[in-house]
Amino acid sequence: MALKQFCRLFLFISVLSSGSLAFAQITSGKVTAVEQHKQDVLLRMQTGAMELQVCTPSIIHVIYSPTDQFPQHPDPMIVRTSWPGAPWKLETTDPTVITLSTSQLRVIVARKNGGLTFQNQAGDTLLQEGGDNGGKTMTPATVNGERTYHATDLFFPKTDEAFYGLGQHQSGVWDYNGESVHLSQDNTNISIPFYVSSLGYGMFWNNSSVSRFNNRFPRALYLYSQFADTIDYYFLYGPGFDKIIAEYRDLTGRAPLFGRWSYGFWQCKNRYRSQKQILGIAHKYRELGIPIDNIVQDWFWWTKMGSFVFNDTYPDPKAMVDTLHREHFHVMISVWPRFMPGEKNFDIFKRNGWFIHINSLTTSWPGAGLYDAFNPKARAFYWKLINDNLFRLGFDAWWLDATEPETTRREQNVMLRSKTAMGNGARYANIYPLMTTMAVYQGQRQVTQDKRVFILTRSAAPGMQRNAAAAWSGDIAANWHAFRRQIPAGLNYSLSGLPYWTTDIGGFAGGNPTLPAYRELFVRWFEYGAFCPIFRVHGTRNPNTNELWSYGDQAQSILTKYDMLRYRLMPYIYSVAWRVTSQGYTMMRPLVMDFPDDAEVLDIGNQFLFGPEIMVNPVTDPGVHSRRLYLPLATWYNFWTGRRRSGGRFITTPAPLETLPLFVRAGSILPMGPEMQYTGQKPEDPIELRIYPGADGDFTLYEDDGTTYDYEKGARATIPMRWDDATQTLTIGLRQGSFPGMLQSRTFDIIWVSEGHGNGVSPTEPVDKVVHYDGQPITVRR
Repeated sequence: MALKQFCRLFLFISVLSSGSLAFAQITSGKVTAVEQHKQDVLLRMQTGAMELQVCTPSIIHVIYSPTDQFPQHPDPMIVRTSWPGAPWKLETTDPTVITLSTSQLRVIVARKNGGLTFQNQAGDTLLQEGGDNGGKTMTPATVNGERTYHATDLFFPKTDEAFYGLGQHQSGVWDYNGESVHLSQDNTNISIPFYVSSLGYGMFWNNSSVSRFNNRFPRALYLYSQFADTIDYYFLYGPGFDKIIAEYRDLTGRAPLFGRWSYGFWQCKNRYRSQKQILGIAHKYRELGIPIDNIVQDWFWWTKMGSFVFNDTYPDPKAMVDTLHREHFHVMISVWPRFMPGEKNFDIFKRNGWFIHINSLTTSWPGAGLYDAFNPKARAFYWKLINDNLFRLGFDAWWLDATEPETTRREQNVMLRSKTAMGNGARYANIYPLMTTMAVYQGQRQVTQDKRVFILTRSAAPGMQRNAAAAWSGDIAANWHAFRRQIPAGLNYSLSGLPYWTTDIGGFAGGNPTLPAYRELFVRWFEYGAFCPIFRVHGTRNPNTNELWSYGDQAQSILTKYDMLRYRLMPYIYSVAWRVTSQGYTMMRPLVMDFPDDAEVLDIGNQFLFGPEIMVNPVTDPGVHSRRLYLPLATWYNFWTGRRRSGGRFITTPAPLETLPLFVRAGSILPMGPEMQYTGQKPEDPIELRIYPGADGDFTLYEDDGTTYDYEKGARATIPMRWDDATQTLTIGLRQGSFPGMLQSRTFDIIWVSEGHGNGVSPTEPVDKVVHYDGQPITVRR
């Protein structure tokens, strides 16, 4: 067969397998007219039109349409469409280019083909569209029965440029330079069409269909989407990653603050099988004095999926929840988006046309209907079922499982061949998790402002953070290989703009708690999990025990130590969480976020900062007793010993089973609370302030009632702290704000960290200085 015939056959087969039919490509051609408006410039092209909207001095919104109109469709990912405006100017005198300038960016448009070049104000090129056609290509196609386009944009990146983000994937890749990433939701793979570059910019490819990031050839970056009326993207300039991600959250929605309990320890497994069993497990945790805040009821508590009726092993679910609350547990319960036939809720959804898809009788969950989360009436009824049958019983949090939606025994997402109330399922294939979490978040917020929403979901989409939703990495294997891959997966998720993420500690599928080899894996994974934004064990074990005492006395002692450390760090964690909400901050921080000028960190995807101060170095290999790691350009303290080390170099540090290598940056002010069995057990007083000399530093302690949304109305307090290393002076500033129940006066135990002093989990003795604080500024000299 001739090569040309083979290529045509390959294209035909590819088109059939994708469910779409493609035709001749359309490119923009040259610029034919320029129209300057108040906040944008409209470029009439030889074919179609292009708009450059100046959102802010550092955000440019680009839209290209192959026609002279810009079709309008619902875009749930975006919440901010109007902007206050920013000064900018347009230069059109050059016969070859048109230049749009803000105080931070220059966008250069090639008149011959509409290709865009993005530069900073120093004239450094950040990103350039490439090719003779200006990079942008629209190919007419029929997708899932609707005429549309396949959209492709070609960019010429720097060959040594690093790319991060794109969601959470299980390839073990940290830097996507030279990689191709298929952006389609699957169990264990979360697809977010947003990346950040080591050059200091971010790209949000504003398309919710199945897409692709393709940089296999290092000098070419293709962004592709299966279903598009336009090429639509936002270029966001930092150059700091924190600024880029804050801009992205301004665009797609800010993350609300979870209840304080959410940042504690969660107990979960597949699964607790009765009311008696779950109450017994909770009681034993309290009896053993192991700190915990949340216990989780996984699936099959129901009579039938979608019935929202407890089976007879849960004779009195309200009494169960009430008992758990009296023992100071919060309770999360699993809720699925599917309804099995043969019960009334299935009939209601089907009668109203509220199903996107109904399974055949030969697939997983035979005959089950997937509810249409794109339909506001279906969303309202879905929440009504949760509210009437679960929330009113006192359940505190929602485990929305299988929200990709689940593709079990299918290679492709069911959305690709379905219709929704919002439009073609293929158009919105990647945002089902956004819409179903919206149902629960908005529903609960309408019912009460006295209990903060918490949602855990197996998939994610741009904007989901505004729905008080965290994601976990799905049904991963219980082995070292899978564990090792979670580190870059979680860090790339964090750089995708979504702040809350976790894993099944120990892996989901497999693991024998009686075997020494698996116990080692579980301990190492738990040590890492203690420094994830959400701290949660889960899995399918054989035998089916997954509580901390299931792993033997030695393991239990180590696990409890890290659990206690998590609770001692709660003032630090909760203060960082406030920064996530108020500043668009990121809690789980790849080293590139804080050390962008240190070239070594570009390739390090197995270390990270937890908040601004603690560097975490997971041990992901069996049988090792040391860890080689990189200390970025700063001065560092070993958290366990207080030994001071200079940065800018690789070191090998001891890492026996009980030791996760942790380092704290000089200049840090690390607040540690008293030992607790659960959040809110007692006032967080005194707070131990560990000061790490060697550099200037600051920290802001945040407090509120920990439960309600009154913080949104200003019921909160902050205490600024500043360490001046030259004068060896700690300044605790004026407290700002107040809230009901706030400690009017409190005690700070000041510790000047050194080798052998102010180290490890336990409260430090002796205390260097005791400070009684009543909200007024106070200065403490060493």
